Amino acid sequence: MPTETGTPSAGTAGSPRDFREPRRLHPASVVLGVPLAQAVQALIFPFVATLAAPRWFTLFVLFSVALVGGVVRFFDWRMRTFSFDGEVLRVDHGVLSRNHRSLDVSRIQQVEIQRGAIQRVFGLAAIRVETAGSASEPEVDLRVLPEADAVALRSAVRVSQARLTGRAPGAAPSDDDPTAAAEQEVLRVPMRHVILASVTGARLLVLPAVIGGALQFIGNQIGPFVDEAIEQMVELGLAGETPTLVGPDWRLIAVGVALGLVLSVAAAVVVGVLRDGNFHIRQVDEDLHVSRGLLSTRDSVVPLRRIQKVEIKRNWARRVLGYATVRIRSAGGSTGGEGRVTVPLLPNDEVDRLLGCLLPNVDGVPDLHAHPPAALRRAFFRWLRPAVLLIAAAHLLPEVIAFLDTDLVATAQPYTFLLLPINAVLAVIEYRQLAHGATPLVVAARSGALSISTDISPVVKVQALTSRRSFFQRRLGLTTLVAHVAGPGALVTVLDAGRDDAARLHTRLTEHAASPIPVVPEREDGQPGADGERDGVGVISQPATTG
Repeated sequence: MPTETGTPSAGTAGSPRDFREPRRLHPASVVLGVPLAQAVQALIFPFVATLAAPRWFTLFVLFSVALVGGVVRFFDWRMRTFSFDGEVLRVDHGVLSRNHRSLDVSRIQQVEIQRGAIQRVFGLAAIRVETAGSASEPEVDLRVLPEADAVALRSAVRVSQARLTGRAPGAAPSDDDPTAAAEQEVLRVPMRHVILASVTGARLLVLPAVIGGALQFIGNQIGPFVDEAIEQMVELGLAGETPTLVGPDWRLIAVGVALGLVLSVAAAVVVGVLRDGNFHIRQVDEDLHVSRGLLSTRDSVVPLRRIQKVEIKRNWARRVLGYATVRIRSAGGSTGGEGRVTVPLLPNDEVDRLLGCLLPNVDGVPDLHAHPPAALRRAFFRWLRPAVLLIAAAHLLPEVIAFLDTDLVATAQPYTFLLLPINAVLAVIEYRQLAHGATPLVVAARSGALSISTDISPVVKVQALTSRRSFFQRRLGLTTLVAHVAGPGALVTVLDAGRDDAARLHTRLTEHAASPIPVVPEREDGQPGADGERDGVGVISQPATTG
């Protein structure tokens, strides 16, 4: 990877890295600057619309669409320029209507360099710049630049930010030169953990569909045998003869089902390894450098001071195996998840160490304290309500809607009652996991049933607070407190906490939102309390069960 040099932030006038004068992207961006998904979306409609036409006509239409798109992309490349003078990043683009975008360097939250497989062959890269206002897409997406220019531009942005914050003025941190910046490796995820994350995570959500396909395959194999058996029994039985039946090939069925399951798991592993292979995090001065990917690589720079929230997630499989997934949210980042850094898998005993690196002066997950028994009733209500509605629908709708397959619904009706004990168990699990805690530095909340999530955010990042109390919560003395943190989807939700407990937490976090300076809780005798003592905010006497 090219080295980020310590040149002045906007480059020397006339040098190859001078970004003060407007520059165009690399000419290859006409083709390589188009995301693959966007290209497929542009071609899929004309392809489907001309399926009934002769093949030559379909090819002609696709060629015409590609040609028109190439011409538009060429003019867009000619008219798109960018510049950076050390204070403001400017981008001008548009063919018929011109657009000018300016980003102050102090507002930039995250800078990410992406290198696709084809881009790496030609020494190219894309750079994404995000701010706190990047709600649905990055503020600036430069596709594509020479890789050396992309790295140099990112370095220039970092140097300018360092000067504004008073960190190492006049010197740029370097990815490869340890003398230019204080650098240490924070985390490296071994390949075996990446593979384990692939087979225990969301990428295996396709497995139920594979199982359904396997059952359909079994039915297709057994169905003809059953039909033939019935037919022979009727015909030969009337003639007084004994039917001779040849059963289905069970070896073929077993091989087909096993092959489908193996392929689904293999596909999940391949996708996970290509995306998260070689995952490692380094700290350079006060920035986190996150690198991941095998064929296509991504290099992100997240300033530590911009981290708004850390999510620790454990689904049921990972809890059994003793692992967790950690998500790091910064103020920048789109809702599509590009601005969110996800550690694919981490042993439970490494979570506190990583948390201490992400949130300075935080030793790990704070002590969490359970919610009152009244929260169990709310958990039962949340989980049993959909089960009761589904059971009612299974028994009442066939009588109202004539076109429903009443035989099929009648067969499924007895099984719907199994939802009641299953959801009741999940309600108990959720209640046992409900907990929250607060220290002068962070606020944390835990919730979930099948998947347990612990959300932790620095108290100085809390922007606003909302306390919600429904009619039933008021009767039970419960409150749901939501801490709003900068960034899309960044919330810390304390679900069904005790009313007095939530009120104290609301008051203390409101003080931080008004004056973001750590407030040390006081003991009953008026003396300052230690960080995380039981007389701090959000603490009740009932201990929480461990997750």
